[in-house]
Amino acid sequence: MNDATASLTPAEQPSYSTTEVARLLGVSQPTVQRWVDQGLLMAWKTPGGHRRIDAQSAHEFRAQRNQDKPVAPSTSPPTILLVEDDAIDREVASAVIAATWPHARLYQAANGIEALLMIGQFKPDIVLSDIVMPHMNGLEVLRQLSQMENSKPRLLVAITSLKPARIAEMGGLPPKVLLIPKPIEPDMAQVALVSAWQQIAW
Repeated sequence: MNDATASLTPAEQPSYSTTEVARLLGVSQPTVQRWVDQGLLMAWKTPGGHRRIDAQSAHEFRAQRNQDKPVAPSTSPPTILLVEDDAIDREVASAVIAATWPHARLYQAANGIEALLMIGQFKPDIVLSDIVMPHMNGLEVLRQLSQMENSKPRLLVAITSLKPARIAEMGGLPPKVLLIPKPIEPDMAQVALVSAWQQIAW
């Protein structure tokens, strides 16, 4: 922790709730609580009894966990578009992408309409999209991309907390779309992405 942060009182330091850190790290709340008890994450309790976790401690812990994860094959860095309206989920997914493809060119869209506009501009190799979003849901985005004849992304990924039955009710995923469940578990997500990309890149 830097000197400027160390000089702040707990109430002044940037911090997250246990729920936010669980989403950031892609684990359960009890797991976060266990890491706090083990001293792996710096935390304190507010006067009201709520646990707060130091933001820098959480980010440093996440970076350390990412060091031992698998990395995608060393081909030319892909261009990636991440479509996600939730800020924390976007941060988690971005961290997984950065760990999987350290030199990738990453662009981000907050909804389906914005994503389709960016597709033509950046021509991404990989598109990862949330399903439940405002204006245009991710299923519609993925369907349109899967039907493209020119500049079609090489890998399409759906990220969602929806159950398979609900996805089927909404029309289902297009063929060959990789599904990554929410909350994102970084280790499992990275293994799935590496495996899917290996089948395409080699």
